[in-house]
Amino acid sequence: MERMPTGIANLDKKISGGYPKGKGILITGVPGAGKTIFGLHFLHKSCMDGKKCIMIATEETPEDLLEQAAMLGLGLDSFIEKGLLKIKPVIEFRTRSIARDAHLVDDYSDNEIDIIEETGLDRYIKPDQEGFNLEEIDLIDLVRLIPEGTEVAVIDNIGVLAFGLGAKEFRDKFDTINRLLAKQATTMLYIMDEAAYEMTHKIADYSTYGSVKLMVKENPYTGKNERFLSIPKMRSTKISLDITVFDITSAGISLKGSKAKIVEL
Repeated sequence: MERMPTGIANLDKKISGGYPKGKGILITGVPGAGKTIFGLHFLHKSCMDGKKCIMIATEETPEDLLEQAAMLGLGLDSFIEKGLLKIKPVIEFRTRSIARDAHLVDDYSDNEIDIIEETGLDRYIKPDQEGFNLEEIDLIDLVRLIPEGTEVAVIDNIGVLAFGLGAKEFRDKFDTINRLLAKQATTMLYIMDEAAYEMTHKIADYSTYGSVKLMVKENPYTGKNERFLSIPKMRSTKISLDITVFDITSAGISLKGSKAKIVEL
């Protein structure tokens, strides 16, 4: 199977050269575990290789993401200028819609209008007052933000759009997203926060082709909190179930050695 390099050399070695091409991979973990940085590594490497990439940002602004990437030596600005990378600011859509309901803002930003047009969301006149009302963006709408020809896409954080969905509804919609994007050969990285992952009964693991779990726990040998990585699932790939220690350095993610049974998952 063809692979897409992760942008993290030692991680590529653990999974036969990278993420399986054209498949969906799930990254889960607690706050501060490094989920977003895994996504930035993947985008940076893919853009370096000339791939057309999209990042859907549901909880951080493009400006914050670009600043974080630059601090880690994973600068993305030039790729945006070259047309290799687009960042879709779904967070702006989410927050401004709440601000409008509270009469804190009145107009639609250019970014919101772009998302409305791309997803086909309905705008209609409110019956009891002047102005527009707008449908909330739905999990399944994300597919419309990733057009055919997109080779790599990162959704950070897909868990934001899982709240309020029952387990079956989430599973059905997530399966649909995976099938549609696999059909157009887009390699997907789904980043999901631990709260949404637990709330949806961890069923996202069953929908995706591979799964990477990030943890922050006390190392019983050192007595210090450390970051750990586990790869419980990666289809078409020979993997070790040992847990790997990793650091977040000034150059991003750095994997260390494996520690079998060092922590409980």
